[in-house]
Amino acid sequence: MELRIDIRPFRFSGAWRHWAGYASAVTYWFILFVTIYFVAKVTPFQEYRIFRTSYRVLPGIWKEILFIGLPIGCTIFFETSIFAAVTLLMSEFSTAVIAAHQAALNFASLLYMLPLSIAFALTIVVGHEVGAGRYSHARAYAKLGMLTALTMGVAASIIIYATRGPVIFLYTTDGTVAEWMNVFLIYAIFFQLSDAIATPIQGILRGHKDVNVPFLYAFIAFWIIGLPLGIVLARFSALGPFGYWVGLIAALAVIASTLAVRLRNIQNRKEKSIRNVYKVGITGIISI
Repeated sequence: MELRIDIRPFRFSGAWRHWAGYASAVTYWFILFVTIYFVAKVTPFQEYRIFRTSYRVLPGIWKEILFIGLPIGCTIFFETSIFAAVTLLMSEFSTAVIAAHQAALNFASLLYMLPLSIAFALTIVVGHEVGAGRYSHARAYAKLGMLTALTMGVAASIIIYATRGPVIFLYTTDGTVAEWMNVFLIYAIFFQLSDAIATPIQGILRGHKDVNVPFLYAFIAFWIIGLPLGIVLARFSALGPFGYWVGLIAALAVIASTLAVRLRNIQNRKEKSIRNVYKVGITGIISI
């Protein structure tokens, strides 16, 4: 709904563009009411009687939740805010460049929902297996999820490359904007590949309750490496506005590689601890 109000095929005058805001409000209120209904009326959620039972405050539990949730929130903030920062820095270029940048980024973000959904699912299933001490099962889920996300990333890259023309027409009929957007969408392909690796790994690590180190990785990758590199390339090289996208791609590549190493180390360490416990148990039985 929001997409069709803002862009083609419906082109409303400025007086009607506030309907995009109404569409957003209606969407979120609808999601809220559906969520409340499912929690209150649908099995198995209704069994918890969330809206009918009062619970006493447990500071220890709150502390545990905050220590996990805050780093996750900060990680998301560092990742999303850099795109807003890049958009502001793009103001030094023409309106056609800014429009093309925003349109290409919007379409890339739409396809990003695929690996993001896989990441959410991986957090749940990996966390369940880790909590039960079944680390081999957690590793199996992680491999399956990463393979699925990578497949979706490759498919999204093909979609971007093959449908650039129709996609551009959805956003604009201006020739200058279309030319810029055509190039930006090529850069967006590299977004998809990096996100297909980094995003599911973040979900897996959250299932292991490993959130502090990924938080630091995100800050360093996006704000210490990616943004400065983008500024340098955009202002002091022939890349121009594409320099910012190269910086973003570099940041995504850095965080994808570092998170992959982090995940491998955590999986190996936990499986090694399980083997050591097993060996100690066997040794104790034999000695008896």
